[in-house]
Amino acid sequence: MRLNIFLLLFLCNAGLLLPQTASAWGEQGHRIVGVVALSHLDQRARTAVEEILGNGTDSAVGEACNWPDVVRETDQWEWSAPLHYVNIPRKKQHYDRQRDCRNGMCVTEAIGKYANELTRGDLDSERRWQAFAWLCHLVGDLHQPLHAGYKDDLGGNLLEIEYRGEPYNLHQFWDSVVIREQLGYGEQWIKPLTQCEWTSPPLIWKPADSIIWTDESHTLVSRSAYPPGRVIQQQFADQTWLIIRQQWQKASIRLAQILNATLGDGEVRLEVPGDPETNTSVSPLGLGGKAKSRAGLVR
Repeated sequence: MRLNIFLLLFLCNAGLLLPQTASAWGEQGHRIVGVVALSHLDQRARTAVEEILGNGTDSAVGEACNWPDVVRETDQWEWSAPLHYVNIPRKKQHYDRQRDCRNGMCVTEAIGKYANELTRGDLDSERRWQAFAWLCHLVGDLHQPLHAGYKDDLGGNLLEIEYRGEPYNLHQFWDSVVIREQLGYGEQWIKPLTQCEWTSPPLIWKPADSIIWTDESHTLVSRSAYPPGRVIQQQFADQTWLIIRQQWQKASIRLAQILNATLGDGEVRLEVPGDPETNTSVSPLGLGGKAKSRAGLVR
């Protein structure tokens, strides 16, 4: 049984559950990514998501999209902590699976895993709910730049900074400090207004797209995630807030892209060598999309 998100969030805030690291975007950011994504779903995908969640309300979406952070500190789910991020060496510009995620336990590979689970008709309702929750959450995580950051400072968790006279670490600053300053502590939130030109998700999703998204976030780490000094000035905070909103928008559109492809009228395109008509590793999807490997979407 999944745990009550609001109870566990209360316990975390009360100091009774102490996460080892900050969680990407916090409760508000993950809810925004999920709710905005739903507004970009085709009718078939939206109906499927509403069936998975029990309804399509903002609160149901928010509970699901935040659930992986809520349970990561429990004994049952402590194994899942590496799924929330990927480490890439400082001097490398691109993700390499053999180097950075050899065992498949990272955010880049987990997105494909849970997208694949959504297409399986043999899962019970609880497993499908969890698959949606993980997919929503991890797409959001991957778009927090420091979740594709450096191992030596744990994605900015070990870098102490100061903002408005208060001490934080850099990961906290990106995850919650700027967002809380802009949106407040309560349940009120706004859709991210950005300069992104995207108005609708692409019709095709390739599982390998998560590698491109990883490289994008890693590039932001090297170019924009670190302040010039330990004391953060307002210009850097304003720039961070703009990037956060842009990343939320990207994450929302890309989550919708995956859901439309796996559950709706979009297309999952696998990069399978040879002619897909004669390649026996490819068979039709049962719940949406156009093609799927019998071994799953993850290669």
